[in-house]
Amino acid sequence: MGAVSGTRSDAGGRGVGSATIVTFQGKIVAVNTAKKQVTLEGPEGRKLTVDVRNPANLRAAKVGELYSARYYDIFTVRKRRPGETVQNAVTVGDWTTNPLGVPGGSRAVQATVLVTVAAIDQANGTVTVKAADGTTQTVKARNPDNLKLVKVGDELVIVRYVAIAISLQKQSGSGAS
Repeated sequence: MGAVSGTRSDAGGRGVGSATIVTFQGKIVAVNTAKKQVTLEGPEGRKLTVDVRNPANLRAAKVGELYSARYYDIFTVRKRRPGETVQNAVTVGDWTTNPLGVPGGSRAVQATVLVTVAAIDQANGTVTVKAADGTTQTVKARNPDNLKLVKVGDELVIVRYVAIAISLQKQSGSGAS
């Protein structure tokens, strides 16, 4: 299993962000063609059942087949630009391979929300933000120095993108291990 994680801070007005990308392999442990579901087992024995909408992917899924997956979690925070209109939104996308490609697919969810800075606690490295519906949440900054870039009343655009891509691995015919 491989993982890449990083953060970025930019006082030039573009914002701050972090990204985590994890790659892992596993095997198919069950195929239910009636329910159009495949159960995957990860490297630590955890199982996940996924819906398979593409009939070619379902036909290609065989118990014991290996798969490769990549998980993305990307998070950005920036100040709202003057005059910018920000819509709170959640967008979901599903993609699948073409019938001639390697069987697999991906799913992504992106959420965008506009919040207002309600309080900053430099001593504890936290910021409290308030959403349009009045709810508040206090979060700990990954980099407390970033709290110096905002003030109470600033409007922040928060975007979180989470995705997973899964594909079957073709077995090598070389016999080498």
